Amino acid sequence: MALWTEQDQQKFDEIVAQLRNWTARPCLACKSPLLAEDVLYSNALGLKTSPQCLPCLAKGLEQNQAELKSTLLQHIRRRPCLCKAFELSNGGLPTELDCDFTAPENQPISSTNSPLIPDLIWDAGDLGCGDLVLLLRGKLRAMLPGKLLKVTALDPGAPEDIPAWCKMTGNRLVSQQHPLYFIRNKD
Repeated sequence: MALWTEQDQQKFDEIVAQLRNWTARPCLACKSPLLAEDVLYSNALGLKTSPQCLPCLAKGLEQNQAELKSTLLQHIRRRPCLCKAFELSNGGLPTELDCDFTAPENQPISSTNSPLIPDLIWDAGDLGCGDLVLLLRGKLRAMLPGKLLKVTALDPGAPEDIPAWCKMTGNRLVSQQHPLYFIRNKD
């Protein structure tokens, strides 16, 4: 497992504050009380300020609830700040999702050798963890379906975060070569 950094500690402290603020409050979609894990799932999807329960997240993303939960748990175990917060809030991850897991390196994804011409370019700098995907979500929401976004993301976690987030949200990662990512907005 990677070493715990000062940046991880800062992110962890932010997540703990979110847990304190949102746990047991009503889901913003259905009004049922939020569990700590719902707050963490929402955070992983970039919904820090508008958490929803897992059933509402799955419905909004048009995904099977069990599959979304599995995907989110896989993402959480790769991010030290989220993994530690999950352990704190729930007494640990399921055994098969131990935080000591070392993720395989992501391979660049490319569907074509032709140059990609983005419709929008965004430099995310060193934004990481939830901040990156929260702002990425906003950028894509402002674009028309099928349009291409070029993202420059320097965060060392981006090679894991961006592909996982694209998979969870249905946006297509067209090309990945850290720190450059080309994402096609879902239709």
